[in-house]
Amino acid sequence: MPNSPPALSIPPTRQPWVSETGHATPTTAQWLELLHKRVGGAQGLPIIGDVAVYQTTVTSSNLASAALFPLLTALSGEQWKIREMFLSGDGTNFSGGDRLISVTDGTSIWSVIPAATAQSLAVARWGDSGLPFPATASHMTTASAAGTSISAQYSGGASDYSAGNLTLIITAERMA
Repeated sequence: MPNSPPALSIPPTRQPWVSETGHATPTTAQWLELLHKRVGGAQGLPIIGDVAVYQTTVTSSNLASAALFPLLTALSGEQWKIREMFLSGDGTNFSGGDRLISVTDGTSIWSVIPAATAQSLAVARWGDSGLPFPATASHMTTASAAGTSISAQYSGGASDYSAGNLTLIITAERMA
């Protein structure tokens, strides 16, 4: 083998941060805009298109007396689309009642956890019998109502549970 010199490479060109006129170059302006968006503007909040994971423990007392318990709290004007949902199986079986547990924003219902699942917690992925897809097919791809939190709420059955807790994990995309 001949002893050849190492291959030459051209060093990357450096872009100036500021133009001759004192303004940010287009590349720098684009980078700063993206950076500003990535940190959610000045507030550090998710931006449109961001995907976030929310893990929330729901107890029987959180849902008592027809309460809505937020799983994902939306700010004014925010809309979220559920992309995936899990029931972790971690928690204490619900007892002393017979209610179903809905995941809803008051307009759309993304899932209704059966009483049998609440009373005997097991890991379930969205679409399994323990955490079924919505009965209304269009709710599967529907974003939440603007500024409305995605919450857990009792539905069906006759009496509230007196004990129990479960953990829901929701992956959602911010749409507005």
